[in-house]
Formats: sequence, structure tokens, C-alpha cells
Amino acid sequence: NKFIVLCSCPDGVRQNEQNTTSIDTLYVCKHAKAALDSVCDPEAKKVIGEKKEVMVQKQKELQAERVKYRIAQSVEQDERLPGERERILYGLSKRSDAEIAKLVKDSTTTVEGLEALGKLFPTSVMPPKKSVRCGRCEKEYDPQLKSDLICREEHPYDRVKKCWDTSKKSWDHCRRCGKTFNLDGYHSWGKRRRDDPEDEGEFCYETTHVPNDEYDEDGDHIIDGLDNSDY
Repeated sequence: NKFIVLCSCPDGVRQNEQNTTSIDTLYVCKHAKAALDSVCDPEAKKVIGEKKEVMVQKQKELQAERVKYRIAQSVEQDERLPGERERILYGLSKRSDAEIAKLVKDSTTTVEGLEALGKLFPTSVMPPKKSVRCGRCEKEYDPQLKSDLICREEHPYDRVKKCWDTSKKSWDHCRRCGKTFNLDGYHSWGKRRRDDPEDEGEFCYETTHVPNDEYDEDGDHIIDGLDNSDY
């Protein structure tokens, strides 16, 4: 039997991929290590509690510093730019996200507007485009952007079958990954039965991208778990 510890964080996913080929070593992220320590080590719970107290105190101190900084900035704004903060905040509150986004994009059409946006969004906030190909899904992504790191693939249409439980309940089953999704009629029928299907989402898998030059196709347990046969 093999001991497995799973965590949904990006590092946990990578460590679990290493576990698929490891025989005598268990790879875990820092979250899983803390959980294991609290269970396996009688002294660890006390240590973890002490560390947590220190972290909580640090967070309180950081929050106090942030509040102090914001107050100082507010005072300086009122001195150097009287009334401007209230004007801008009022204007933003009266416009939708789409309208604000359009105003920002329209500003890129002028030199003055682009200079202002460059100060508002420095490279530390909006870095230049960096394109990397994922070895698993073969899609291009930007590793600098957290929202771009998700690697996932929708259930293929030709591998999905509609299933029925009487004429009032139905769900879709993906032969490729074995998941059920798109449930219809179950929420309106009260308590869920043990053998009722679960809504496991619209994707065969959802994890993080792996750069093409770091991807090990033979050691990818996610792809290995999919049925890509043509029967």
C-alpha cells in the first residue's frame, strides 16, 4: 500500500506528481507537512500552535502598518490634491466595471494617456507578455499571471453520454475521465441518495500548466488516468 497526501495548492500538485514515481520518499507541500506533523508528531501540535501565534501577531502588525500608511497618504492627498480623491471615488462608484475598463483602454490611444497608465500600472503590476507552451494541454500561457496558470480540458463532446433516471432526472457521463456532470432534476427532489451521481465539473482535469521543456509525458498520472481509446 502507498501513503498519499494531497493538497490543492500548485506546489501540492507538483509534489504529488513526484510521488507517482517515488518508491520510498513522500513529497508534500508545506500545508500537507503541517497537517502530517500535527498527526504524527506529539510535539508538533504545540510547535505549530506557537508558529501560528507568531504569524497572527505579524499579520496584526502588518495590518496596523497598512492602516497607518493609508492614513498618512490620505492626509498628504488632501494637502496636495484637495477634493481629488472624493471626485475620483465618486466617479468610479457611478460607473460599471465595463465602463471603467473602456476608459482605461481608451487612454492608451494618446501619449499622455499611455504615460499616465504607465505610472499607474508599472511592470511589477503589468509585466511584458511572456508566452510559454504547456506540455500537457499544448496551450500557450503566461507564467507571470496567476489567472493564466490553470491547465484544464473540457469533456470531449464525442466521449459524453446522456444518462437518465426515470424521465425527470438526467446527467452527462464522460467516458474519457469517468466523471459525471450537468445534473438536471436532482436539486429539486430533496435529499440526495447515496447512489445519485455527483456534479464533478465540466473539465476532465483541472491542475496547473507545466512548461513544455519540463513536462514528463510518461510520468503524468493525470493523462494516464484518462481513457483515450477509440472504441
